[in-house]
Amino acid sequence: MTLLKKDKKKTERNVFYALDIGSQKMTLGSACVAGDHEHLEDVVLESMPVRGIFKGVVNDLALLSDSIRQVAKRMETRRGHKISRLAVSINGNYIQARHSIAAVALAERGTRTITKRDVDRLNQQTRTLGLELDEHLLHEYPQGYSVDRHNMTLNPLGLHGRKLQEDLLLVCSPASYVENIVRAVEHAGCDVTSVAYSGIAAAQAVLSADERDKGAVLVDVGETLTGVVITQEGVVRHLCILSFGGKNITEIVANFCRVPLASADEIKRTSLELTAEGEESEEVMIKSDDAYHSVKKADLAGAISPEIDKFLELLKKAIFDSGIENVSSFGVVVVGGLSLLEGLLERMERTLGLSVRLGLPREAGQLALSHAPLHASAIGLLEMQLQDYCNSRFFLQARQKGPWRKLSDYLADLYHDYF
Repeated sequence: MTLLKKDKKKTERNVFYALDIGSQKMTLGSACVAGDHEHLEDVVLESMPVRGIFKGVVNDLALLSDSIRQVAKRMETRRGHKISRLAVSINGNYIQARHSIAAVALAERGTRTITKRDVDRLNQQTRTLGLELDEHLLHEYPQGYSVDRHNMTLNPLGLHGRKLQEDLLLVCSPASYVENIVRAVEHAGCDVTSVAYSGIAAAQAVLSADERDKGAVLVDVGETLTGVVITQEGVVRHLCILSFGGKNITEIVANFCRVPLASADEIKRTSLELTAEGEESEEVMIKSDDAYHSVKKADLAGAISPEIDKFLELLKKAIFDSGIENVSSFGVVVVGGLSLLEGLLERMERTLGLSVRLGLPREAGQLALSHAPLHASAIGLLEMQLQDYCNSRFFLQARQKGPWRKLSDYLADLYHDYF
């Protein structure tokens, strides 16, 4: 009995929880650390409509907290124990990405070797200069370091120089927005371990290491907004948010078919096809005012096509005006509810001139193909927690040094700081 209890505690300690909050729904994901400590297993997802938030902004704290409490209870029933901590991913047009550039002197005379302490000091200075007082930092990505104004490098450790400069990409949001969401989670009885941008979490879930290195564009089409994340050399290089989402299409379908938004959303998910064309196209039976009437799928496609084309032109401008080198050779990976619209990826390829594929999370487990792209952010947030877990294990192992080794490292850092 004692051994079983210890195993259960260990399992609970290695279970991650991730809450992705969107404009229409929220998804609570859970996963366990596999035996190799490098992968996730037993991935479980719970989704439900979200209340009290719009475009990432909390407009009713009590309603949002109640929504979180309900989805947490569902997960607790499936897992068999109470959720105490979770990570949160958020979206909103208030999230911004900006570059911050700073430099530090390494030596007054001559040159010396660049140490980790130098890099940490420069990171802190660059971060401080780039952030406003009322902002919360979500992510930071060094774009490169230059030594004595020479070519940029992502790893300056061990190089010799007199001056070290950095270009740092900061992803941030107003602190009050993040604090309101954290407060809602805490009112639901959970502590927040971290807050991330949902687009970056989705990129973590669906982009391969090869894509992140060679260059890729992640397009996350949400209900009201679309996030665009561009990666290259394993680093996020650009991020922007477009004012387009699945709701734009839902409203057009509702007006064209003369049905409520809820019915239009169902039509969008089950019957809408961009590839439908011609007089002989299939028809959709639609109930309106207690009567049924038929609408050709080709007519529906024609109604939404101008809005789709407008969105794709906006997306094309966002990608090619990003200033990223060789972006014309990148691949595009699409997630989110609208990514499942039949014919969208093909039209996106024609408009952008880039290869386009559907984003399927690696750690989706038994999740159906029709649902996997919708939950990329929640699964990606679980992977980010696994990454932090692995890094913390490595850090603890690295700290297990003898006293002489610690003293030697300290004296080496001290020497490089002054000589």
